[in-house]
Amino acid sequence: MTTATSDLSRQFAGLIAKGQLDLPPMPATATEVMDLCQQETTDAAKLSAVVHRDQTIASNVLRVANSVAYAGQMPCTSLQQAVSRLGMQLISEIATAVAVRGRMFTNPRCAALLALLWRHSVLAGFFAKEVARLRRRNVDVAFLCGLLHDVGKAVLLDNVDRTAAGRGAGLDEGELMAALHEQHTAAGVVLAASWKLPEQIAEAMRCHHEPTASERFQELAETVAFADALAHLTAASAFAVPPSEAELRAHPALRVLNLYPDQVDALLAMRPRALQVAEGMR
Repeated sequence: MTTATSDLSRQFAGLIAKGQLDLPPMPATATEVMDLCQQETTDAAKLSAVVHRDQTIASNVLRVANSVAYAGQMPCTSLQQAVSRLGMQLISEIATAVAVRGRMFTNPRCAALLALLWRHSVLAGFFAKEVARLRRRNVDVAFLCGLLHDVGKAVLLDNVDRTAAGRGAGLDEGELMAALHEQHTAAGVVLAASWKLPEQIAEAMRCHHEPTASERFQELAETVAFADALAHLTAASAFAVPPSEAELRAHPALRVLNLYPDQVDALLAMRPRALQVAEGMR
């Protein structure tokens, strides 16, 4: 159990222990998209029809599909065209990410921090997918693990108005950062249970800071741990001190994942592309 080092951290821990965190429901569109993409009979028309039912998500999927990261020579003017051009896997990722962001990253009091957290989440999802691709593992699961690994921080930031009542604008950022670091894993576990996420995703979320504690899916937890480090190296933020490139190349996950130096080189070379993807998903 993580030790609480401040009043704010203890307040977060109390909400978690008492089951009093305000949790958003699992985005229905994200659930349907994930289910469809696991069915062999799904086609572009079915996927676009599901996304189309939520106009906010639909418009954002089209916006992302036409961003610098994904755009072709001609803009996509319909969801079915976007699915046909980008493929079901990529549209599934975009739709899921857009749906999660709309539910989890909306507290105006913490808008700047949530924007940084969202960028980091997308970067981690991108790199987790690419590590999985190199190792011929399930890229869809890896992307979701990377995208959601720090979602407990978004949960806590969504509850910060309750814990910070009476402080006005005087919430200390250093205290907040420490409290988020100490309690976000526990908050993520609560959200994973509430959303009934698959076991491997829930365990990767729980163990991404300590992959050796993983009981069944250590390889996936190591993938997320390394993707997390790559994301921090790619775009620094207030949430963590970014590793140096030398530290990244000595990351303990590399031995478990059996990644070679040239594969690490390939992942590092993807950083500009990863930033494009994160920018497109803002």
